[in-house]
Amino acid sequence: MNKFRLPPISILSGSTLINFIRVLSQGRVAPKYYLKVLLTTLVILIATPFHWWEYFFFKRKLRKFQFIKEPVFILGHWRSGTTLLHNTLCIDPAAGYVTTYQSVFPNNLASKWLFKTFMKINMPDKRPTDNISLNIDAPQEDEFAFSNMQAHAYYNFFYFPHQYRTFYDHSVHHKNLSDVEIEKWFISYDTLLKKALLNTNGVRLIVKNPVNTARIKHLLKLYPNAKFIYIYRNPITVILSTQLFFKELFPTLILQKTNEQFIETMIFDVYSSLLNEYLMQKELIPEGNLLETRYEDFEQTPLRVIKNIYDTILKEDFSEVKNHYHAYFESINGYVKNTYEIEEATIDKIKKHITRFLTLYGYDVPEEIIIK
Repeated sequence: MNKFRLPPISILSGSTLINFIRVLSQGRVAPKYYLKVLLTTLVILIATPFHWWEYFFFKRKLRKFQFIKEPVFILGHWRSGTTLLHNTLCIDPAAGYVTTYQSVFPNNLASKWLFKTFMKINMPDKRPTDNISLNIDAPQEDEFAFSNMQAHAYYNFFYFPHQYRTFYDHSVHHKNLSDVEIEKWFISYDTLLKKALLNTNGVRLIVKNPVNTARIKHLLKLYPNAKFIYIYRNPITVILSTQLFFKELFPTLILQKTNEQFIETMIFDVYSSLLNEYLMQKELIPEGNLLETRYEDFEQTPLRVIKNIYDTILKEDFSEVKNHYHAYFESINGYVKNTYEIEEATIDKIKKHITRFLTLYGYDVPEEIIIK
């Protein structure tokens, strides 16, 4: 079994050479990561001829492509249940999605017969902190893929966390980007999603990306009638889980030095920014195209929540796919969530930063938290 370990190369190995250089130019690589950058560069150089093949392979397909059904975007902060909801909705045989493979190698779908083998060697069996299984063809969020296509994707902050605010402003607000850069941003994201449907032979695209929680206006520019599902969870649990998740994830991705105190401050900042953007932008969504649901409701009555999504957002007959979902929920039954044993001062600190959202969504300290 592959454990979650420091990979010998960066996820940026799935990037194009030009994009890789642009990403590196936005931060300073620490000497201890020079070898990782070198090995990543070698992989990209090997992959470059296949990038040209990718362009010609998909050129006509993308020109002729049209969405049969409007894409569905799952919104919500990290650790709010977005992954569970995404995996669940992708059980539908008609669902299309970004795969784990595409999330790393979005520029090598035409040559996946080769690069899948390479990826399997380096990929762990499970995600850190939550033990959710990883499969190369399973649904995955798209921002890592976008980072390998776009220097102005938010997930480039995983490599240079101290530039997180710059990446956020570029990706969410297009701040200080030229008109040409903005146009390329939209083209890149649209291309990524179209290729996801072509790759999975899906009918309706199901997209999960926490960053999209603050990019509703951009998504509506591309897909005016897109559907949105916003899932939210107890903010205290979300903050604690995000801290744990990032603590495990950052050492495998960063290319510069950082520390836990900085990461903690960043999490508070981004949490507030992301949810405030959502609250402002959700009014832009056409009536009937947004559904909000609590993670706790989804956890307790999953079939009821999924049926509601089919009835109100997808407007499709749930009875035709109910058995698929029933079997899926049976297969994941028994999953054990994390529990937390923390100091009261830590709880007070968290509550100080997220009081507005605790009040807004009606939450308090959850039962799974043990206060010392």
